[in-house]
Amino acid sequence: MKIWHQSFTDLSVFPKYQLTLEQHARAVMPLGIDVQVHGLPPGTYPVGVPPMAFNTRGGLRLLNSKLVCEAAIAAEQAGYDAFALGCFFDPGLTEARSLVDIPIVSLSETCMLTACSLGRKFAVIALTEFQKMLSEDLARAYGVTDRLAGVVALTPAVNLFDLEAGGEVAEGIKTRFLLACQQALDLGAEVIIPGDGVLNAFLVRHQMLTVEDATIMDPLGVLFHHAAFFVNARQANCLAISRRLLYSKPTQAMMRHAQNERGAFALSESDFSGSKYVKR
Repeated sequence: MKIWHQSFTDLSVFPKYQLTLEQHARAVMPLGIDVQVHGLPPGTYPVGVPPMAFNTRGGLRLLNSKLVCEAAIAAEQAGYDAFALGCFFDPGLTEARSLVDIPIVSLSETCMLTACSLGRKFAVIALTEFQKMLSEDLARAYGVTDRLAGVVALTPAVNLFDLEAGGEVAEGIKTRFLLACQQALDLGAEVIIPGDGVLNAFLVRHQMLTVEDATIMDPLGVLFHHAAFFVNARQANCLAISRRLLYSKPTQAMMRHAQNERGAFALSESDFSGSKYVKR
């Protein structure tokens, strides 16, 4: 089984994150399941600008969401069995599902729905106030607001590049995360979701996925297993995506028009950062 993991970062500038993704996938997945990590194409973000800052601008986030759709099509064409979207914004999720037949799973949807089976109330730890806002909006969209104890933003907000750092910077983030967890517990959470993929990788590296009697979810591990579950269930003819309304699939003529007249869906696996096939 082959799973394409798609980050919303450019992995060429997040080497620790990429390495942690690769190592963690090997650690949590059984033999026979190959998780290949990918990021957005090199140069997607301006030099020195954190992806979070870029993606808080809706119009720019839309451009990157289109790249998620490109990646999903590239994954299916390359023979992957599932596509795991590793961004808590769930960007391009609906659109990508309408384009391919392989299962697509995403971090916020997967983790929020899974948390409902692990405790009565869950909380999300966000890096910024903007991320907090989007997590609240997604909980509403997924119909789980009544199960959401709250979303706690780290204070002060965390720059994604700082999650690659060590020393005092890393210690400061650890302290802020533990304080946020306590706030989440005070809100009544029984399950805590670290609401960012790069934060999740930071916590894995620093072995910080436990607190009191609450469950701190490992979102990346859950995402990988969720993708594998859908592959197995699909192959056993247990389920299939609905094409009736939300995920209506374009006709072949529509796709040809998008490709030939609009220049869409032209990227291949080698265009994405992190891929072992990336163009040099």
